Amino acid sequence: MITKVSFVGIVVNDIEEAQRLYTEVFGLKPWDQGVVEMPGVKAVMFPVGNCSIELLQPTVGPEDPAGGNLARWLERRGEGLCRLGLWVDNMEEEVKRLKESGVRVIESGEYGEIGEELGAKMAFIHPKSTLGVLIELDQQM
Repeated sequence: MITKVSFVGIVVNDIEEAQRLYTEVFGLKPWDQGVVEMPGVKAVMFPVGNCSIELLQPTVGPEDPAGGNLARWLERRGEGLCRLGLWVDNMEEEVKRLKESGVRVIESGEYGEIGEELGAKMAFIHPKSTLGVLIELDQQM
């Protein structure tokens, strides 16, 4: 069962420019670590209530396996909403229920090292199943 919103992810061309917008115009403060570089992407998160706004800038081209999906998204659709993070209380049950409903789940049951490092199980729902938005399901471990 989905329990709450974790984050809203927005893909951007220039993370520094986008960060200025969210700090100066909207008055939000990023998490202490500021802009974080990960393989293929720069990210910054702004806590808002019980969830966060995540800005994402690809740092590799569309063909690169480290972050090409995000670069392709930006190339095809431009800047804007790309990801929605949702907390679930039981990942296995939720993934099973979604698949039975005809939803295309990506990485069903495969929660990679990132999820384990964060102490959360993760699964992704393909944007074609969710009106054009990649949905990330998270379950705290």
